[in-house]
Amino acid sequence: MQQKWVRSGDGTFSGAGPSAALALRRAAEALNAGRLDEAEHQARSVLATRPQEPGALYVLGCVALNRGRPEEALVLFERVRATQSKDPQLHFNLGEAHRRTGAPASALRHFRKAAELSPGFAETHGQAGEMLRALGRFTEAAKAYQSALMLKPDLAHCLAGFALLLVREDEFGQAVPFFEAALRATPATMAQARAPLWANLGSARIRAGDTPAGLSALAEAVACAPDEADFRRLLARELLHVGAVPAGPRFRTVLIGLFQRPDIDPRLLATAAVAALRQDPAVDGLLARLASDPAQADETVAEAGATVRVLLDDELFRALLSATPIPDLGLELLLTDVRRSLLVAARDGALPGLDLAFVCALARQCFLNEYVYWTDEPEDVALAALCAGLDQAGDPAGGADWHRVALSACYVALHRTAAARLDFGAAPPALQALAREQVEEPAQERALADGLVPLRPVRDPVSLAVQSQYEENPYPRWSRALLGTPRPLRERLGLALPHLGADELPATERPRVLVAGCGTGIQTMRIVQSVAHASVLAVDLSRSSLAYGMRKLAGYGVGSVRHLQADILDLADLNERFDLIESFGVLHHMREPLEGLRILSGLLVPGGLLFLGLYSEIARASVVAGRALVAELALAPTPAGVRAGRRAVMTRAATLPDLGMLLSPASDF
Repeated sequence: MQQKWVRSGDGTFSGAGPSAALALRRAAEALNAGRLDEAEHQARSVLATRPQEPGALYVLGCVALNRGRPEEALVLFERVRATQSKDPQLHFNLGEAHRRTGAPASALRHFRKAAELSPGFAETHGQAGEMLRALGRFTEAAKAYQSALMLKPDLAHCLAGFALLLVREDEFGQAVPFFEAALRATPATMAQARAPLWANLGSARIRAGDTPAGLSALAEAVACAPDEADFRRLLARELLHVGAVPAGPRFRTVLIGLFQRPDIDPRLLATAAVAALRQDPAVDGLLARLASDPAQADETVAEAGATVRVLLDDELFRALLSATPIPDLGLELLLTDVRRSLLVAARDGALPGLDLAFVCALARQCFLNEYVYWTDEPEDVALAALCAGLDQAGDPAGGADWHRVALSACYVALHRTAAARLDFGAAPPALQALAREQVEEPAQERALADGLVPLRPVRDPVSLAVQSQYEENPYPRWSRALLGTPRPLRERLGLALPHLGADELPATERPRVLVAGCGTGIQTMRIVQSVAHASVLAVDLSRSSLAYGMRKLAGYGVGSVRHLQADILDLADLNERFDLIESFGVLHHMREPLEGLRILSGLLVPGGLLFLGLYSEIARASVVAGRALVAELALAPTPAGVRAGRRAVMTRAATLPDLGMLLSPASDF
C-alpha cells in the first residue's frame, strides 16, 4: 500500500525553521503524489541541517517502505518513535514494516498500539486481524476483523480475511458473501488484487455446492492474472470430471488458454471441454443421438452435416482433439465415422482439399487413445491399400500424398509403417509435429530402453504377463503434466494426513522416494513437482513404459530421477531404504499381493510411509462385467479384439449399467 504523509502527533514540525517546514511540506506532497525521488530529496535536504528531524525521518521511512525496503524503514521509524511515541499512524507503519519483514508478532504489537491510540482507526484493527490469523489465533482475529468492519464495512482485506476464517471452519456458504463483498470493495482496475479474491470465492462456491458459479469465479481469477500459475492450476484441478461448466465466451477463452499451457495436464480439462461443446443445442442433440444408437452412426452424422462441420472447426474442439483422449461416447462415434469417411475419400482420390491440420489432430487423438476406435472389414481393406501405397511410394510430392500419410497415422502409428522412412523436413508444420510424436519420440524411447539394465530377469508368470502387456502399450500416454511448487515432504504429508502428530512425520529435508510401478512417468512427475529435494527411484516391469517416462521427464528438464527395470518381487535385493514409497494400481496385479506389500514395507526406513492405491470390489464391478463380455464373445487379446470388445460395450451399455461405467470419463477402458 502507498504510505501517506501524516504530521507528527502535535501537528507541528518539531520546531523546524521556515525553510525546513517548506521542504517538509514539499516532501509530504511528493510522497502523497507517489513522487518518491522528490520526496526523498526534500527530506534529505532537511536532515542535512536537522539530522534528527522526525518529519523528515518519517518521510524517508515511508519512501523505503514503498520501495520494498522494510528493514531500512524500521530503523527510520524507530528513530521517529523516540520523540513521537503517541502517533497512531507511526505505529501503523511500524506494524506494516514488521509485517513485511515476516515478523507478525512484532507487527501485531504495533497495530494494537495504533488501535489503542486511535480506536476509530479501522485499518489498524484490520491489520491486527491479519497478524492474528497468521499467528493461528483465529478467535481473536475474528474479533479484530469485526471491529474493523464495524468502523468501515468495505475494507476488502478484512472482508476477505474474515471469509478465510469461515472457510477454515468449513462454513463455505457463509464465506461466499464476504468474498463477494471484498470483490465489490476492490476496484476493477486492481486486477492483481482481485485475482486471489476470485480464486477464494470460486473455491468456496464449489465447496458450498455451486460448482458452475465456482468455476466461473476461478476463471475470472485466471483472467485477472493469466501468468499466475497457482490460479490456473487450481482451476484445472477443479475441472476434473465436471459435468457442467459456465456458459459464455469468457470461460471458453480461459479453457482454451489452459489447453495451451505446458504446466497443465489436459486430461484434467477433457470433460469440461466436452461440456462446453455440448452447450450448443445442435451439438448436444447430435452427440446424444449417436450415443443412444451407435449402430446408426453413419446415418446420424450424414443428417447433421452442418453441425458436424461447425464442431470440427471449433477452436476448443481442436485443442481437445490433439491433447488428450476424449471421454465422450458421442464424440468417439462421430470421430470414428469421420475417420472412415476420410479413408473412403482417400480411396476415391478426393483428399487434396481436406484440412490437413484436422487430419493431423485426429491422428494425434487416435495415437493417444491407443487406436481404440472401431473399424469394420471394408475399412480394414481400404487401410491396407492405403498403407501399401505408402510402402511403394517415394517421398510425398504433393498435398494429397501428405494427406495420405496423415490419414494412415489415424489408424497406425507412423513409426510402425513405411512412412517412418520419409523425410518430413519438407512437410507442412502440422505433419512435422505429428512426425515428432509418432516417429522421432518412439525412436528416442527405443534408444533409452536399450540402455536400461534390469535388476534381474523377470521370472514370475503373472509379472511376465503384465510386463508383456505394457511393453506393447505403455500406459498412460500423456502430453503434458500438471506442475506445482515442490514443498518439504513433512509439509506435504502434514496436509495429506492431518491426523498424524508432528513426531510421526519424517524430519528429513532430502527424502528418498521409491515409485514402485511408475508406468509412463506421470506419477513420478507428480512427486518431483510436489516434494522438494527428493531423491527418486522409479521402478517398473516394462522397459517401454520406463523409456516413455524418461523421455517425458527429460522434456521438462527433470534429469535427477533414477529409473530401474525390476519386478517388485526382486526389490528385496536393493541396498537402499526409503522415507516414502508410493505404489498405485500395482499390487493387486500380483499373484500374491501381500508378498509385494511385505517386500515394499521392508524397504522403508523406521517411521517411513507407504502410500498404496488399490482397486475395490465395488469400483471394479464394471471390469468384472467387461471380462464376462470378453469371455462370452471369445475375443482375442489383440488390437482388433480390444476394438471389438469396446464396440460390444457401446451397444450393450444401455441395458447393462455396469458395462456402461467402462465408458465413463473416469474409466481406463
